[in-house]
Amino acid sequence: MSDLGVVVGFDGSLAAREALRWGGAEAAGRGVPLTVCHAWDRPHRERPGEVLPLELVRRPAQRLVKAAAAWAGRHHPGVPVNTLIGRGSPSALLTDLSADAELIVVGSREHGERRGLTVGSVSGHVASRARCPVIVMHGDPVARGARDVLVGFDGSPEATGALGFAAVEAYLLETRLQVLIAQRERGGARDVAELGVQAQGSAWNDLVSRQRAFPGLEAGVEVVDEPARGALLEAARKACLLVVGARGLGEARGLLLGSVSQAMVHHAPCPVAVVR
Repeated sequence: MSDLGVVVGFDGSLAAREALRWGGAEAAGRGVPLTVCHAWDRPHRERPGEVLPLELVRRPAQRLVKAAAAWAGRHHPGVPVNTLIGRGSPSALLTDLSADAELIVVGSREHGERRGLTVGSVSGHVASRARCPVIVMHGDPVARGARDVLVGFDGSPEATGALGFAAVEAYLLETRLQVLIAQRERGGARDVAELGVQAQGSAWNDLVSRQRAFPGLEAGVEVVDEPARGALLEAARKACLLVVGARGLGEARGLLLGSVSQAMVHHAPCPVAVVR
């Protein structure tokens, strides 16, 4: 078990508060600690000749994470809550922590908002480089009445890992797991029909073992003749969580984050989990 458990990047913004809410529930469901973290540094613009004492910069960061931890403790009384602050880049801090975390949860802002721990470039950076699964918050699935945990699947090792993570999430959330196989490939270089059949069989075989591990888990598999990006974005409108692998079949092994998973992190209408 990870000492850090579920790590939430927090800067006090609305997006960060959504991440804290989700992260607290994850920690409670998984039976692990919750770690609230914040990255701080000197202001980028100080008055000429002025050097602020480090303590004056660090102290607000300490107050911020303590207040967030207190909130989480009140809402999840059985969960151990820790705080952690670090000087420097938010994305570097979270990426470093991912080596010892079970899960990282971050918010995501629209372009143009002020810089902070949950700005879009940070969430994208962490999702592409973290060594543990990362959930990037988008929208409010409760307000939309969304229920299913949706996972994109193409038979690749990354997709198999994503399906396993999605099964755990569906079980913890007490909801249905929907597997989506988008079999159309741009360029038409593969026998997409055959790949779809193979992926569907692989998904069902995996689901049978998951349902033995999680009794009562309801799941379904759907195959669509569409490119993965558009199919997942459309299906995600009805999902409370979208789970994708860091890469899929046909994506360059040198990429830290495949084109489909990258598109989901930035454009999906619901929270997105990226699983390596």
